Amino acid sequence: MRLMELRYLWTPTFIRPRMVAAWPGMGYLAKISADYLRKRLRAKPFAEINYYQNSIIYRDGVAELPSIKHTFYAAQKEDLIICVGEAQPTIPEEAYRLARCVIGVAERFGVRRIYTMAAYPTDYYGEPNVYGVCNDERLMEILLRYDVKPLEGEGAVNGLNGILIGVAKQRGIEGICLLGEIRYANIPQHLSSKAVLEKLSAILGIEIDTSPLVERARRIDESIRRRLLEYQREEEEAYRREEEKAYRYVS
Repeated sequence: MRLMELRYLWTPTFIRPRMVAAWPGMGYLAKISADYLRKRLRAKPFAEINYYQNSIIYRDGVAELPSIKHTFYAAQKEDLIICVGEAQPTIPEEAYRLARCVIGVAERFGVRRIYTMAAYPTDYYGEPNVYGVCNDERLMEILLRYDVKPLEGEGAVNGLNGILIGVAKQRGIEGICLLGEIRYANIPQHLSSKAVLEKLSAILGIEIDTSPLVERARRIDESIRRRLLEYQREEEEAYRREEEKAYRYVS
């Protein structure tokens, strides 16, 4: 079992704090959203969980013990704790250990509700929709009040962005996971992050400007279009060369 170490840098004070937690996932939606939120609120790091690997790294014969860091930020004015992880554990047992450690921090500061974010892959058109899953049926009213569509039927939310609200339920803490529609799993989905952040900030009663995310999405779309055009030109050039080669061999 790998070593997991919680370290406090300082102790913030809150009145009735909420927690937002996120780890990298499909479309980078959760981490983009949490990082954007903490930067906009100028939240300050106050604690970190170091999750050590089962190997060392070395450079020119000098070894170091690497770790994956999960950092807690305090936005005291907004009564908000934001937890952002660098990566997710690949083993389920270690994911649950990490979730319990995060919940331990939430309990220390009296957090009564935790919000996570995740991606919902679809071939959506227009603006991405935001769906919701909660760990208590009474929270459904909050989703409906803010026009968040509860996910119908049966399904699963994989990874820590889902596991955390399940562990929170076991410890008597409310949990809501907001899921934004994404088109691509391996390309940053800034418009989807924008949609989720707008719902989250409304629920939290916090005002943040999400317009820079639109510009980021535009730059990525332009980059994708350029690559597609380059690929198309390369394909056309290769086809032309094949045609010329075939023509020269005609007798």
